[in-house]
Amino acid sequence: MAEAHIEWSDVEHLLPAGWRDLAGRLNLVRKCPPHMGTKVTDIGDVLRLVFYMVNMNTSLVTASATFAAAGLLALSAVALHKWMRRLGPYLAELLAQMVAKEHAHFAPERWAGYVPVLVDATVVNSPGAKGTTVRVHKALRLCDLRVMEVIVANVKTGETFRNFKPKPGQLFFGDRIYANPPGIAHVKDAEADVLVRYNRGALPLYDAAGAPIDVFEKLALLRKPCRPREWQAFVHADGDRKIQGRLVCVRLPKDKAEEARARARKEQGTAVTEATLRMAEFVAVFTTVPRDKLGTEATLELYRLRWLVELEFKRDKSITGLDRLPNFRADTIESWIYAKLLLHQIARKLAASIGDFPPCAIGDAALRGRRFAA
Repeated sequence: MAEAHIEWSDVEHLLPAGWRDLAGRLNLVRKCPPHMGTKVTDIGDVLRLVFYMVNMNTSLVTASATFAAAGLLALSAVALHKWMRRLGPYLAELLAQMVAKEHAHFAPERWAGYVPVLVDATVVNSPGAKGTTVRVHKALRLCDLRVMEVIVANVKTGETFRNFKPKPGQLFFGDRIYANPPGIAHVKDAEADVLVRYNRGALPLYDAAGAPIDVFEKLALLRKPCRPREWQAFVHADGDRKIQGRLVCVRLPKDKAEEARARARKEQGTAVTEATLRMAEFVAVFTTVPRDKLGTEATLELYRLRWLVELEFKRDKSITGLDRLPNFRADTIESWIYAKLLLHQIARKLAASIGDFPPCAIGDAALRGRRFAA
């Protein structure tokens, strides 16, 4: 099959309408008299350079030198760095417009007014490092993939809700590692709520009388797959403080349960326990959202959507190198992440317009800087 030749104009046509005007409204590009010799008069030139740099995972110096040598844009590495410090809000708005329809299922009106926010962390290599050096913690608003917070910390900084600043009305998602009393208390203190995968080792649950809940005893009541149930549960935090929530569970079909057990054996090897294998037969989540706002099935549906976004993150890491860092500045890292996510959306639209290609083909044919016609 012949390779598709992607022109830069093809990419421009896939950007949201008015993307040039937006740059003007954000005061990124201004009209100046000719005698001032302004190097950048079109935001498209900078956008093309940034896309090339983040897609190729190259340095500021290499990217600016490559474009200067090709006669595309004569911009120094220092000037490019300054652009990366300013571009975050602009790239965020472009991304929000591109994913607005695709991520409409995360809109607050679908989930009792809650704003779903997914937290995630990625262990990465800093520039020039030979091993893991930092962990990037992200909080993304799911309706538009807007980065609410991005934190760069050393690898000793664990994954916890306490890394973030929740706001009233938000619903924070997290996998098992975020399921612990201090993190849940942190979110509730901000008048927000949580939805996390139940962690048998780190999240003890109690009934209204303060007695420990035997979760396996509850799971034993789920005899048929795909028929969820829930129970009132409390998390004890900060001494005698009780946080009310719900334990929502469903038994997986036999084939899915076996797949889950196989993953547990592969990940944990000989250390896997019988309790872990038993737990793999179920999906169990804890949420502080009241049942009258989010029913049993809706709670599990929303958690399943969280996992779909997790899969998208994994694709971003494997295809566009989302887990690599340009430096340690939060503002330039924010621009880097937005540019990566924006490239992923463009690649998907290119794939839809060209035909069915595997993801690797899209990355090679559509996004590689050398494939763009000068």
